[in-house]
This record gives sequence, structure tokens and C-alpha cells, in this order.
Amino acid sequence: MTKQKFLRVIRGKNWDDDIGKKLLAQKFRVAMNSDRMGLRLEGGEMVSANPRELVSEAVAPGTIQLPRGGTPVVLLGDCQTIGGYPKIAHVITVDLGYAAQLQPLEEARFELIELEEARDLLRERERDVALFRAGLEARFG
Repeated sequence: MTKQKFLRVIRGKNWDDDIGKKLLAQKFRVAMNSDRMGLRLEGGEMVSANPRELVSEAVAPGTIQLPRGGTPVVLLGDCQTIGGYPKIAHVITVDLGYAAQLQPLEEARFELIELEEARDLLRERERDVALFRAGLEARFG
């Protein structure tokens, strides 16, 4: 039995409300051929009503691309630097480590949040790390 994981996302440049609803409503399974470049997700095809060719442009870890086959890919730490597939969403920075730890056959779901909330979560994590460092310095100087 696999555990279900929720990854928080913000809308991407190529967000489409129909595709977005499908992304948020479905649970996906991490494919066996996932690697450090990306989590390939199975369990639901999300084909756009208006498929279009895109010019390749910058991508980053956390970008969720939607290749022609309609199964999303979450780019991870060793991802390429450019891509030509629609960028439908982005896993927030705070959840990237969590995403990278997902194993094949585990399930993942997505939760949409706003950019400002993602910024607040990142600030909170940075404060926690600063407090942790200060504690280490105080203890081990």
C-alpha cells in the first residue's frame, strides 16, 4: 500500500483551467522510469483541447511540464535547462525536497496555492533554518 503525498503548486505560464482542474482532481503514481531529472507521473492523461507547439524556453526544478502524451512530468534537481512543453504549474520550493524523495509506485496529488502563500512558506523555512544554525553555533560555537 502506498502513501498519498500532496505537493503544493502555483500556476505555471501555460496554466489552463481545464488542465488545472484535472491536475488537482487526480492522484498520480510515480512511474518506474522516474529519475533525478524528473518524476514521470502515471494515472491520468491531461490532453489539452488546444494543443500547441511552444518555443523552447527556460525551465527549473519544480516545473511541471505536460508532454504530448498528456502525462505530467515534475522536473527535479538534475533537469534540463530548457524545454518546449507547456509549463502548467510549479511545485513550490518548500516542497521540492519532498517531491525528490517520492519513490516509484508512490502516489502524489497536487494542491494549488497562491504565489504569496508560497513566499510566506519559504520565508518561514528560512527563519527556521536560521534559528537552527544559531542554535548549533551557540551549542558548538
